[in-house]
Amino acid sequence: MRPGAWPQAAVPFTEGAFLVLYTDGLIERRNEDIDTGLDRLAASLTRHHGAGAEVLADALPADLLPPTGADDDTALVIVPL
Repeated sequence: MRPGAWPQAAVPFTEGAFLVLYTDGLIERRNEDIDTGLDRLAASLTRHHGAGAEVLADALPADLLPPTGADDDTALVIVPL
């Protein structure tokens, strides 16, 4: 790849879709494979399919963060598309 060139892609989104951005603190756990956290995220998003952004903003941390609290900084941004 030449200097300054970045890969690009175009992905169509359906009406009502969201872009969910998050830091690793939402899904990663010490002594656990990253895929386990990604699977938890996918399951939570599937469970809350059709919910609005505000519902997702409350539901995802409730589903994904450990009951004892996060070990890492956590940020979540949900963008309606």
